[in-house]
Amino acid sequence: MAVEKSLTGKRFWILDFRFWILDSSGDCPVKSKIQNLKSKIPLCSIVCLVCFASAFAQTPAQPQAPAVPADLTVPAGFKVAVFASDVTNARLMAVSPDGVLFVARQSKGDVVALPDHDKDGKADKVEVVVSGLTRPHSLAFQKGYLYIATNPAVMRVKYANGKVEGTPEKFIDLPVSTTPHWTRTIGFDKSGKLYVAIGSSCNLCEDEDPRRATIMVYNADGTGGRPYARGMRNAIGLDWDPKTGVLWADDMGEDKHGEEKPADEINRVEEGKNYGWPYFIENNTPNANLTDAKGSLKAADATPPAFSLPPHSSPIDLRFYTGNKFPAAYRGAMFVALHGSSPTARKERIGFKVVRIIFKDGKPVGQEDFVTGWLKDGQANGRPAGLITGADGALYISDDTKGFVYRVTYEKK
Repeated sequence: MAVEKSLTGKRFWILDFRFWILDSSGDCPVKSKIQNLKSKIPLCSIVCLVCFASAFAQTPAQPQAPAVPADLTVPAGFKVAVFASDVTNARLMAVSPDGVLFVARQSKGDVVALPDHDKDGKADKVEVVVSGLTRPHSLAFQKGYLYIATNPAVMRVKYANGKVEGTPEKFIDLPVSTTPHWTRTIGFDKSGKLYVAIGSSCNLCEDEDPRRATIMVYNADGTGGRPYARGMRNAIGLDWDPKTGVLWADDMGEDKHGEEKPADEINRVEEGKNYGWPYFIENNTPNANLTDAKGSLKAADATPPAFSLPPHSSPIDLRFYTGNKFPAAYRGAMFVALHGSSPTARKERIGFKVVRIIFKDGKPVGQEDFVTGWLKDGQANGRPAGLITGADGALYISDDTKGFVYRVTYEKK
């Protein structure tokens, strides 16, 4: 079947992927093929016509092959298995009061529930409970509401009797980002105050919005927002130590310092402290890439990181294990999901694993691999993002590129 189009005042027909110019009457084709069009229409139009015809001629795309789980390794006695699949771009997670795992799907703009009613260690279904959101990233349940951190706002929706009720409402306005630092992470402390981690608007700059590069704190009703801690370029994971109540957060170092600088960080977050960025990197080293700074910060007023992670390993979530199913050495332990370096940041890629942070006398002193296998022979098969202790005492890990949620358990010997 021919399709009639118009171009530069003449009509032409697309027929068997050849082009014919009609005479002014439109009654019969004048046999001027595409190679003869130069004298009739501009060259750019010919190129467009060729592209248009090529689009018709292309073979339809084949269905994408299903994602394959990574071949993961865990310490002796532990077991890791797929809990759910097709959880596209799964980011951070939360467990509902009735024990159901909820996941924010950033690119889908929704939140899904992954119930496991038969307790077989596999999600019964992937159920969309909230949709129409802008880049939802993290979740929290608090006093009858499900709170959702999106790019422009913290939203909340009623949660009762094991289900979401109604539609989300805006709770707090947040800065809008069009840069990669569009994630927002939330958490409630024991007193009910809400904490929101907000990244910078750039790789390196002095942000004018005082909410950026901070962890903000708000009253339980959303009022009284103020910076709790400053100078954190992109703190994505945050959590409270269940033993001490201390708030900890990771932070991503900036780019363009080379492959071996600066280190990513883990910070002990204290009210009123400034963690140095953009004026300092690493252990209070002046940031040589910051030129023509409008502001300033003394080294004595900057708090260095409590622990350094490998540069460009890209920590996403940071969580303490709060269950009682793991061995004693792992109970209350801090875990960090290292999303992994990009090919542009390092030639030899690193990260792509979940690590346990070793503490001594209340301070982090080392790290050890806990779940590995997303990176083999330089090739990535997934990237760990979110972490959460489930109601069953398992540790759940979201993979935001392959759409899997993994479940780590311990099998008593």
